[in-house]
Amino acid sequence: MPSQPLSSNDASWQLPLATPRLALSAGTLSFAEPTHSIEHNEAGLKLVLVLEGQLDYQLQSGAAVGVAGPAFHISLSDTPFAVSHRYAARQPLQYLSVRMPMEALRDTFGAELGALARRIAPATRQAMATANGRAGKALQVLGRQIMLCPLAGPLRQLYLSGKALELTAAVMDGLTDARPPTAAPGARQLRSLQQARDILLQRLHAPPTLPELARLAGTNASTLSQGFRQLFGTSVFAYVRQQRLELAYRMLAAGNISVADAAHACGYTDSHFSKVFRQRYGVSPSDMRCA
Repeated sequence: MPSQPLSSNDASWQLPLATPRLALSAGTLSFAEPTHSIEHNEAGLKLVLVLEGQLDYQLQSGAAVGVAGPAFHISLSDTPFAVSHRYAARQPLQYLSVRMPMEALRDTFGAELGALARRIAPATRQAMATANGRAGKALQVLGRQIMLCPLAGPLRQLYLSGKALELTAAVMDGLTDARPPTAAPGARQLRSLQQARDILLQRLHAPPTLPELARLAGTNASTLSQGFRQLFGTSVFAYVRQQRLELAYRMLAAGNISVADAAHACGYTDSHFSKVFRQRYGVSPSDMRCA
């Protein structure tokens, strides 16, 4: 994402990982007004996972492309390249980015540029290969594990290094099944969907019914359901559950809540909570308490 600091509500971080030739950044960007930035990248591989929100990007020799989360963008270039980004106003963008320069791909991982390029874009004959696709549940889980890493110090670097490589390998492995993102909602519908999402986040403890949420967001229940799934990759009900699980994860990691209370806060029984928690984060809630 942006290589230069932007004037925004920027809750982002960057971390040089186990090898200085692998870099990971992540966070949430939000702008008070439409914003444009130009990012300069060195030769190599760049992977961006958009978990929530959307942006438009444009490579130096191509048309603007919209990416609406959950989705990924991956690019491979044997020369330095620039990317132009456009961000809409008041639309939080939750993202993470993995970068590896060309020499790391070649020397550390033994990757051959031509083979990687053909995997990303089989028909490419250019110096750059790019692909976009929907981020399925497995990629979303990896992304949220990175975003919510509870570890610190050297263990944090070790954990995030492994997850960054796992995410990159998972995207590359699934490229043959990738599908392009669906078209973004119109501006008016997008505002309604963002407003509905904000209402849910403010009322996680007692979310409104679907008809009430649609009324508060200035739309109807059918349009809200379809648009919400398109923009955020999940149903309204599942989104509430996801956000409650993330809250429980943070509270368990901080040692501020028991497993039973975390399950109750998420609307689960203890046994069901443990099952869905492990499916999402790869660790049981009781293990989080003991960590």
